[in-house]
Amino acid sequence: MTRGGILVICNDSAYFLRHRRPIVGALVAAGHAVTVMTGGPAIPPEAAVGWTAINIPIARFSFDPVADFNLAWRTFRLILSSRPEGLHLITLKPSVVSGLAALAARLVCGRPLRIPITIPGLGRLMSPGSRHRGLKARFARSAVARVIRLLSRRRGVRFSFETDSDRRNWLDGRLIGKDNAFVINGAGVDESLFYPSDESAPGRRLRVLFASRLLGSKGLDAFIDAAHRLSNRGFEFVVAGMVEGHDPDGFFPERLRRDDAILFAGEVSDMPVLLRSVDIVCLPTRYGEGIPRILIEAAACGLPSIASDLDGCREIVKDGVSGVTIPVADARTMADGIEAALLAYQADPGMLRRHGQAARDVFRAGGFSEQTVVDQFVSLLTKD
Repeated sequence: MTRGGILVICNDSAYFLRHRRPIVGALVAAGHAVTVMTGGPAIPPEAAVGWTAINIPIARFSFDPVADFNLAWRTFRLILSSRPEGLHLITLKPSVVSGLAALAARLVCGRPLRIPITIPGLGRLMSPGSRHRGLKARFARSAVARVIRLLSRRRGVRFSFETDSDRRNWLDGRLIGKDNAFVINGAGVDESLFYPSDESAPGRRLRVLFASRLLGSKGLDAFIDAAHRLSNRGFEFVVAGMVEGHDPDGFFPERLRRDDAILFAGEVSDMPVLLRSVDIVCLPTRYGEGIPRILIEAAACGLPSIASDLDGCREIVKDGVSGVTIPVADARTMADGIEAALLAYQADPGMLRRHGQAARDVFRAGGFSEQTVVDQFVSLLTKD
C-alpha cells in the first residue's frame, strides 16, 4: 500500500547523498512515495532507487533573486502537483525559500501537513561569531530571522538541530519556540560499515587524516601548516574531501597534489576503509558546525580526533579523554595546537589507544547510530 507522499529539499546533492539518503530509504521501505529536489550536480539514476530525484540550481553562497525565485516557484508547483503529507527542508537556503513557498501552497491545497526543518549547523551567515559583516550581511541575517520566526509560528513546523547550543542560540534570539525545536545527533553512522580495525602496525609512521570539504574555514589551512612542520618527524598527513569549485574559501586540487607534505586522496568513496588505515582524525574547523560527520565516523572506528573547541565537536571529542580539542583561532595558532597534540600522541602510544577506545564508547553511548537518527526523522515526517 502506498502511503502519503514525502518531498525532501536540500541545497546540495552530494551532501544529501552522504548524510540524508538513509532517511529516504527508510521512508520508501515503509511505503511512502518520496521525491528529492537538490542543488549541485544531478543525482545519478542508480543512486535514486525507489524514489524520484529532481535537480535544480540553488545558490548556496549568496542570495540570488533569479535562482531563489526559481526554487520557490518549483517548490510551490511541486507541492500543488504532488500534495505531499510531509516536507523535509534541509539546510538554511531551502528552509527559508522553500519554507515560504510551502506556506503559500498550504493556503491553496492544505498541504504539506508536516514541515520538519533541519539545520545541520548555523553556517557562515547565522553563526554567532560570523565573519560576514557590513550592511549586506546584516540585512541577510535580518531577513532570514524574519522568515524563520514566521515559519516557527505555523502548525506542523518543527526544527531539528545537531547541537543544543545551536538550538539555544535560536531560542535566545526568539527565532523559534521551545516546543517545536529538537536536537538530533547528526546524520547517523552505520555500525556495520564503520568499525575499528583489527590490525595494528607498531612502529610505523602515525597517519593523520583531514576529511571534509576542502575549505580554509574547515581548518585545512591549519592542517597543512602542521603537516609542513611534522611530515618528516614520523607522521603522514592525508587529505580527503570534496572540491568546492565555486566557494571563494576553497582549495584547488592542483595545489594539494603539488604539496609534498601531504597525500591528497581527493573525494573518497569508501570512507570506512580509509578510516581503518589511519590513526588520528584532525578537524580544526572554524566553520559554524553541527556535529561533524567525520568525527562521528572516526569515533565509530575507534579513532581519537583532534578538533576545534566548538560545541558540535565536543559532542564527540572529550578533551583528554576521546581526543584533544584546540581553541578556535587563526590558522597558525591552530597549527600550534595540532602539532602539540600529535607530538603528545607520538610520545605516548598508550594514550592514543585509550583515547580511541573512549571515542568508541562515546559513539555507542551517544545515540549516533544511523538507525537511531533515521527513526527520529521518519517520525517527524510521518507522525503528528
